[in-house]
Amino acid sequence: MKKKASMNYLDVVAWIRKNEDLIGSTVQNVYYKDGLMWMKLKGKGSGTKALIAEPGRRIHLTPSPPEAPERLHPFAGGLRKFLKSAKLTSIKTVGYDRVVEMNFSKGGEVYKLMIELVPRGVIALLDPENKILYANEYKEMRDRSIKRGELYKPPPGPTFDPFNDLEELGERIKKGKDVVRGLVIGQKVPGDVAEEVLFRAGVAKDKKPSEVSLEELERIKAKIREVYEEALKGRAYLVRAESEPVAFEPFEPRLFISQGYHASEGDLDQIIDEYFANVKSEELEETLEERVRKEVEKLRKAMEEQLRLAEEYKKLSENYEKLATQLAANYAEIEEVLKDGKEYIMKFEDKEIVLKPDTNLDEYIRSLFSKSKEYEKKYKRALKAYEELKEEMDKVEEKVKEEIAKEIAKSRRREWYEKYHWLITSSGLLAIGGKDASQNEAVVRRYLEDDDIFMHAEVQGAPAVVLKTEGKEVTEKDLREAAFLTACYSKAWKEGRGSVDVFYVKGSQVSKSPPPGQYVAKGAFIIKGKREYVRDVPLRLALGVEMVEGGPRVIVGPEELVRERSFAYAVLVPGDVEKRKVAQKLKRLWTNKLKEPELKGAIEGLREEEIMERIPGKSKIVKVVVPMRKPEKSEEGEVSAGLG
Repeated sequence: MKKKASMNYLDVVAWIRKNEDLIGSTVQNVYYKDGLMWMKLKGKGSGTKALIAEPGRRIHLTPSPPEAPERLHPFAGGLRKFLKSAKLTSIKTVGYDRVVEMNFSKGGEVYKLMIELVPRGVIALLDPENKILYANEYKEMRDRSIKRGELYKPPPGPTFDPFNDLEELGERIKKGKDVVRGLVIGQKVPGDVAEEVLFRAGVAKDKKPSEVSLEELERIKAKIREVYEEALKGRAYLVRAESEPVAFEPFEPRLFISQGYHASEGDLDQIIDEYFANVKSEELEETLEERVRKEVEKLRKAMEEQLRLAEEYKKLSENYEKLATQLAANYAEIEEVLKDGKEYIMKFEDKEIVLKPDTNLDEYIRSLFSKSKEYEKKYKRALKAYEELKEEMDKVEEKVKEEIAKEIAKSRRREWYEKYHWLITSSGLLAIGGKDASQNEAVVRRYLEDDDIFMHAEVQGAPAVVLKTEGKEVTEKDLREAAFLTACYSKAWKEGRGSVDVFYVKGSQVSKSPPPGQYVAKGAFIIKGKREYVRDVPLRLALGVEMVEGGPRVIVGPEELVRERSFAYAVLVPGDVEKRKVAQKLKRLWTNKLKEPELKGAIEGLREEEIMERIPGKSKIVKVVVPMRKPEKSEEGEVSAGLG
């Protein structure tokens, strides 16, 4: 099955409908690098959201925008000039094609950001008169041109709505040699959607349009509307062949499921983000592997040349030595012939050697031995060069493996819960805790259910931790592991304590509603009924790096838990070293200790901030471990992903 390459028109319509609440947001900043444009949008009371767009391919929100580039791209500079602090006033498609128009208001003027998701598409910023101010790429095409100062002309597209203008469907499908092609060519329905519609309608896709009955035509229309309505609900499905993502759909992909593909449901933005993160990761690997192939081929040719030269020099050295030896063995005879004023002729290999009467035989023989030694040196140098190239080839492969891992680490898609303090217990239960009062409020209000566990350290200034039970039995081990979150990230760490007690209650015992006349501060809660305790939780936090699908990520918890999942970890206690210096030291120590290029690259690709955000405060490293094993990828990234 060919992988889905880009969002289609239905995906775009579904995305716009789902994200109507972005309207009214203010642009905080804009970035551009390697064909990707992303912007931070600040909404009313909804926090900051990152929107990412890639011309010719996708537009969606992401919890893991790329790192801000070290150098400002001219296109990003142009966008910032007009869009920074601007308010988003509308999002719509241009006509019925994959062109998204985002309107921004600033200083009484309206600017349009055109994001073309069609092949050879661009991102262009237009002034109030629809003239191009900036574009990520300027070019001349057959039907239009993208140039600064020129009037913007969108790419040619359908002139009718393929999902709502169905009156002429019967005539339009006749443009294809079969009904599925008729839907694609005549009705402009995306190919994957057309196949799903026909599957649901029970109409063979290879049926000739002329043979489609009126009853079948009505069923097709009904299923087009059905799929369209499903797509507007803001959900999506990630389609996998075994574990490999191959497509995503904003509707239930019944056809794919019937063909044996696995489909997992989730939030539309999350699904699109996960799918294209995987695509980017694969493209990155292919790009670097192609580079390796070219570099290896170049080295291979150089090696072949050095080997050829070595063999040539060796043969020349041997021949000169053999000739000199043969002449020396017949010295008396040759000398007598030459003294008589005659030429001395002898056969050597397949050649005839002629010595003139005035030849100085001693000098000639010495020169042959000298040339033999000279070519022997050249032979050894060529052989050494060959061995060095061979060694370099091995290093190139290792280096590229390291670079691939490094780049993958930089582009790993973060799970929704990674914005909080988090860990996954030995039983696979997710524990999340707030990093401040606002997050404590959000964690409890959004995620705490009656059967979940609420935990809090017995100290003022600690994360409110929610242990998601998912209907499973919670063990003492789960409770103790989750208790590390609220204990280690509490003020007790800053105070340099050795341990703290942690209480826990059922979610049903937690309330935000105070008794009449009382007030509950932000991030604080009322606990009803009896509290249970996890006593003496040590402020001794293990921090390690595990491999998940998509790259490495930093995990925390008790040492036993972290050791089982990490390919490198350390143990921290309260200390006096700043978080950044601890993070830098850990990266350096892990990189030096690791041998495998993939794992070294994974550590090098980790941003310092990813390590820093998991360090509770000023710390002391008491242990650094690199287990003598190569870790398998963890599946923990899938845990409770639907909660986001």
